[in-house]
Amino acid sequence: MKNVLRERNRRLLFRSYLFLVGGLLIVAVVLDFGFSMVQSREEPNLDRWLESTFHLIEQRLAEAPIQQREGIAATLADELAVGVQLLGRDDVYMNRTSEHRLPALVDADGNTSYLYAAESIDAIIRLGPVAERSDSLLLNLLSPLFYLSIFVVVGLWLRPLLKDINIISDGAQRFAADYREPLSTAGQTTELTALAKNLDEMAARLSGVLRSQKELIAALSHEMRTPLARIRFALAVIGNRDDEELQPRLVALNDDVQEIDDLIASMLNYARLDHPDIKMHWQAVPSSAWLGQMLDKSRSDQMQISGNATEAPDKVWMDPRLMELALSNLLVNASQYAGRQVRCSLAQMANEYVLTVEDDGKGIPEDVRDQVFKAFTRIDDSRNRETGGYGLGLAVVARVAELHGGTASVNASPTLGGARFSISWPAREN
Repeated sequence: MKNVLRERNRRLLFRSYLFLVGGLLIVAVVLDFGFSMVQSREEPNLDRWLESTFHLIEQRLAEAPIQQREGIAATLADELAVGVQLLGRDDVYMNRTSEHRLPALVDADGNTSYLYAAESIDAIIRLGPVAERSDSLLLNLLSPLFYLSIFVVVGLWLRPLLKDINIISDGAQRFAADYREPLSTAGQTTELTALAKNLDEMAARLSGVLRSQKELIAALSHEMRTPLARIRFALAVIGNRDDEELQPRLVALNDDVQEIDDLIASMLNYARLDHPDIKMHWQAVPSSAWLGQMLDKSRSDQMQISGNATEAPDKVWMDPRLMELALSNLLVNASQYAGRQVRCSLAQMANEYVLTVEDDGKGIPEDVRDQVFKAFTRIDDSRNRETGGYGLGLAVVARVAELHGGTASVNASPTLGGARFSISWPAREN
């Protein structure tokens, strides 16, 4: 169970991690795209810059005599920090039909020069070569490092949360298994300390309430049996008198005392099964012999009770004492509500043992089937002896199934038409 909880916590962390990282990545990509668009709009247009530069160069050269233009070009090259060269029209062929007004020349080293036909001086101005901007390794790694940092930061943030969740989950699991061990997780957590402290306080109060409740039930159950014994003795003494009018009343009183005694026994059985210190005594029990003995104990002239274990293995792993208690409660419950027939079976289906008891009674409404296994739950609200027990029998069945690592369920019987109760628990190799 502990491994299952840890796996669930890991899946929770993984989903949260993917959600946070995915969301941050989407936001980062959108912002990156938006910044690049804004930056491209705000950056100066290269063609406009070139045209302005060429016009300025042409104007300076046009104002100077022809014999001084080469010197002025050299001076401009020093001022602009880029090469400026005058070429004759016969030295360069320019396709005037080309859409590019400023043709670019790229040399073997990857440097680019631009040409401009200056009509006023009847020459070609070459601007360049302009060295290509070299890529920076740091700039190239900046974007991947940014996205990688998102994964790292989110992971570091979620890691202590997962640790705290595991600590709280483990403590809650221990508390669920044994209410006498309150949570003590606040001192072990780092991020969820406030939540852990609240849960520790709640668990401590709940532990105290459960302890008091169970001690009270156990004490009352034991203490009530002493006066009940005295009442039984007094009734026996009075019953020895020859008083015909008194006898029916004594019988009724004996029935009432027996009903109280049965209720006490049921409460003690349920309290004992719900105690954290209960020990399971697993045994390989012969299936057919065990089921036959249980059915022999439940034989009745008023009820036809049958059963079989033909689909079960020769031996079934169980705690026979507890499973006998569960089956006894199921047979009693079925006999109270059946019309005439009760059928019991023990089988193995896949990797599970299945113990089934079904009857031909009215069945259980579908909307209350999930409630019948809760303590003190009765479908019939009346308190007549003929209509049922105290709402603890099926709760005992559910607890026995849980102690075996299985479940108890109820549905409609497909063959008898009444209710079909089933206990299923994991099968073991014999």
